[in-house]
Amino acid sequence: MSDSEDNAKFSLEAHDKDSLAAFEKGEKDGKREGKPPMDSALQKESDKIPATIGFNIDFLAQTQGNGGKAPNIDPKDVYTRDRIFAAVANEDPEDLAGLQSYLHKTMKKLTNTEFKDPDTGKTCLIKAMWNLRNGWNDTIPILLEAANYNGHLEELVNAAYTDDYYHGQTALHIAIERRNFPLVKLLLENKADVHATADGLFFQQKKKGVSFYFGELPLSLAACTNQLNIVNHLLNNQYRRADLAAKDSRGNTVLHALVLVADDTEENTEIITKMYDEILKKSVQMDPKMKLEDQINEEDLTPMKLAAKLGKIELLKHIIRREIEEPEYRHLSRKFTEWTYGPVQASLYDISSVDTYEPDSVLETIVFKSRAYNRHKMIVLEPLNHLLQEKWDVFAGKIFYLKFILYILYMSIFTATAYHRPLEGQPPFPLQGTVKDNTRVLGEVVIMFGGVYIFICQIIYFWKRRPSLQILMMDGYFEVLFFLQASLLLCSGILYLAGSEVYVALMVFSLVIGWVDMLYYTRGFQQTGIYSVMIQKTILRDMLRFLLVYIVFLFGFAAALVTLIGEAPQGNSTEAGEKEEANSYSGLYITSLELFKFTIGMGDLEFNENLRFKHFFMFLLILYVVLTYVLLLNMLIALMSETVNKVSSESKSIWKLQRAATILDIERFLPRFVRKKLRRGLLLPVGKTHDGKADERWCFR
Repeated sequence: MSDSEDNAKFSLEAHDKDSLAAFEKGEKDGKREGKPPMDSALQKESDKIPATIGFNIDFLAQTQGNGGKAPNIDPKDVYTRDRIFAAVANEDPEDLAGLQSYLHKTMKKLTNTEFKDPDTGKTCLIKAMWNLRNGWNDTIPILLEAANYNGHLEELVNAAYTDDYYHGQTALHIAIERRNFPLVKLLLENKADVHATADGLFFQQKKKGVSFYFGELPLSLAACTNQLNIVNHLLNNQYRRADLAAKDSRGNTVLHALVLVADDTEENTEIITKMYDEILKKSVQMDPKMKLEDQINEEDLTPMKLAAKLGKIELLKHIIRREIEEPEYRHLSRKFTEWTYGPVQASLYDISSVDTYEPDSVLETIVFKSRAYNRHKMIVLEPLNHLLQEKWDVFAGKIFYLKFILYILYMSIFTATAYHRPLEGQPPFPLQGTVKDNTRVLGEVVIMFGGVYIFICQIIYFWKRRPSLQILMMDGYFEVLFFLQASLLLCSGILYLAGSEVYVALMVFSLVIGWVDMLYYTRGFQQTGIYSVMIQKTILRDMLRFLLVYIVFLFGFAAALVTLIGEAPQGNSTEAGEKEEANSYSGLYITSLELFKFTIGMGDLEFNENLRFKHFFMFLLILYVVLTYVLLLNMLIALMSETVNKVSSESKSIWKLQRAATILDIERFLPRFVRKKLRRGLLLPVGKTHDGKADERWCFR
């Protein structure tokens, strides 16, 4: 809660005959349709000021210094909102010479409803802040002096926009956005709230529409706009000091805000990383125990994890490789150089919050929670790349190859059992006691237990990760296929016990998917893994779009041809060949199959000569061939070639991302004591903490 809110008291606005003109045009809510501008020289503020409850000083029995009579003010000395706004917009301090006296006589405040824009809640001070000339407006000191004299200085300085779009923005926010250090100092001297939050829709992070998110707080705004002098003044001024650990409505600190405005360009990265480090150092100066970088937001993300989730690769690289040489700040480092020899350098990396031994680590965030398009680039950053490689070499690779061998054995048993299924009789088939029959039954038991195991594993996977549809489409398709394989197999077993022969179809479908799932294990080998990546990207990017358009063409032309064939009279020919020719386009299903043959170049243009629209029928067939066989297929080939060319440059890193997911999945299923034993890195002292104690970190070399 801000200081101004702590000191807030109940009060009524003073009204008089001069207020009537302001209120008489008012509406119920005083709002105009559409989004009002923050300020505009072209569009006047609304004059539909809503009526408010107050007291009328014209009927007051006694008025200070007026002998029991209502104040008699010359019309030329009356100050309305339009007059004050015009004076500050034109920087006309002379027109405001009598403002202080007018407010005192009428007991009014510059924050009263009649002096504000009803659409936005904009005050005359905010209006003046938008109308600076050479960084200054001579009316600002006059407004502050008048407010101070009449006892509402803090209320005026901290008055904020009240509409939904710009809600919470104060004069201090505007001064910082204008990069005006003198005005910032002036406002702080006059009790500006350093923790005011600009939380309107314009200041929220949105995927669509115009917005500017900077962390809502004045300190975050100064940091995100690269104004270190204002940051220092907000933290060190003698009036009201900003709290570095303060959070906005989303739980973000100033470091989170810096992560959110990073965009990986060279200039932006240089600015953001420098400001990030400076604020970290400031946190040590102000409170060595603060641990600002460990603060989490409402998504339980630290700044480093937020950078990993959003794909801010350059900032993430800087954070995990940060090395500070100054002794008093050395404990802020995450990289420690042990020795160098020519071009060779040996370094220790602090992997706390990075390795998966700790919950919600950076690795897990990148692999399982991030939707960033460049996740595959983050996973090859050092030390992440070598950490994953060591996990693979030490335990994950061995477990993966063992699972690969077991899966090959399982699919071989599945195939042999399905191939030797009984062809006569109704399921469930009785045991005959022969060696062949006993072996078949044993195989059925094995494949059903395997199906249950795969089903349970995938349920655990979906329950733990709770992946979105986008994540599943990006790199979760094998998990979906494994789940589908197990589900079909279990349904097949249920139908088998129920005595339905339909079990065969489900079993065969599960068998096909099972062999397709063999591609999952290509992740363990670089060459086949990269090839598998290309296949997956081609299917997802090109084949799905092709099939969507192709199905539309196929259904449309099939429906048209079936309609035409219905006009064909049935001939009296008794020859089987002629009957087959006459019925080749006699149904939607058969017609679709015939058209599919044209797509792959196996169609036959011979058709029933008795058709009433024979030539139009031929025209439709030729048009279909041109659109599908000539156009769509060649477009598919061209798009697939383009996709392969694009993916080939990134296929290795994409393969490493998929292998990383496999490594982390394997690690997740290991017991805690096994994971502790297999934990990579060493607990080493890397220096001294701020209080002189040994600074021990879990480091990876």
